[in-house]
Amino acid sequence: MFEKIFEKPCSIARHQQAPLLNERVRFLAHLSSLGCARRKLKTIAAQLLGIICMLDLKESGLVTPDQIRRAAQSWAERQRNGRKIKSTKSSRHGFVNLANKWMRFLDRLKQPARASQPFDEYLCDFAAWMENERGLSPATIRSQRWQAGHFLSWLVANGQRMNTVSISHIEEFLAWKGKTCWSRKSVSTAAQSLRAFFRHAEFRAWCQPGIAKLIEKPRAYQKDGLPNGPTWQEVYRLVKDTEGRKPTDYRARAMVLLLSVYGLRSSEVSGLLLSDFDWRAELLTINRRKGGGSRQYPLVHEVGEAVLDYLQHGRPQCECRNLFVSLYPPHRAIGRSVVWTIISRRFRKLGIQCRRQGPHTLRHACATHLLEEGASFKEIGDLLGHRSADSTAIYAKVDLKMLREVANTDLGGLR
Repeated sequence: MFEKIFEKPCSIARHQQAPLLNERVRFLAHLSSLGCARRKLKTIAAQLLGIICMLDLKESGLVTPDQIRRAAQSWAERQRNGRKIKSTKSSRHGFVNLANKWMRFLDRLKQPARASQPFDEYLCDFAAWMENERGLSPATIRSQRWQAGHFLSWLVANGQRMNTVSISHIEEFLAWKGKTCWSRKSVSTAAQSLRAFFRHAEFRAWCQPGIAKLIEKPRAYQKDGLPNGPTWQEVYRLVKDTEGRKPTDYRARAMVLLLSVYGLRSSEVSGLLLSDFDWRAELLTINRRKGGGSRQYPLVHEVGEAVLDYLQHGRPQCECRNLFVSLYPPHRAIGRSVVWTIISRRFRKLGIQCRRQGPHTLRHACATHLLEEGASFKEIGDLLGHRSADSTAIYAKVDLKMLREVANTDLGGLR
């Protein structure tokens, strides 16, 4: 392995004679298979020797994250004292990142055991019910489980248990969060999650019956929770801004068009596979994160051209089958947070003013534009993958022009 990375015999000999030879070779071969460049492998090989020294690694034994953090601080101080770096932050971060990856690859990273909580069994059962019985998306399950767990932690801290909980406890909790740190919308979301949790708790006989129906959300204001996105002219500016020749421009253009034309969620964009594009039949298969299942849509010409440009000029050659991958090796599928970063940077660059500037605003822009063009709620809901018509009906509040026309309709003397 080292013969492929280094050229000088002395460098090859030094790395071959260092401790944990087999462990280092396996890890470097793994990175090479992911597409890591030779120059990067050379740097990593040298850093592994530093990790062995600072952690005093042996042939076996687990390493804790605290040990890695302490070793990283010592390593960074040594680098700065040797005048190799000016700031310890980047050196410390790089040490921690690489050491964690290597120890995790060797299955030698010891994670601290989380203390068992008395309500863990409730939350696990609640999450399984949401997944198996209701078919909710992983994001919704995480959110509702977190909300329920947050309340149960507060309940235990106040000396209560599930069999003694009452509606007054829930109201006290929501009022406390509303006064201290949560917005009205956050309190409303928590109330909705707790209502679902207590419906399940009543079915399981964990608590007294009738609590769920007594949980009320705070009253929403007229414009509270309305979808907020850029105008279609601003979306056009966003697309025009991606007409560059850099790999980042090709990738951003494909993303913007997929988000704004098909109204995709960021998780659906990051989850797209190369096999989802049927170029012969000009079809696009989208695996909906909410509602489950996959749907096929006609592949719009402009979107197809943007994706092809990205595949030819912007996407690195790698074994990963996801459409969007990291630009630098080791190449891997990008996550939702990367999609958000790419889109929000373009918003800020153009000075587009929206309440939110992430990829979901393009989904709202898509729905609002279709409504203005005369599409029905069912057509919009089918495109967006809504399971309920209520999810689509909220866009009627955004189309102020249509509402004014309704208000000015002559009702034949009924006024």
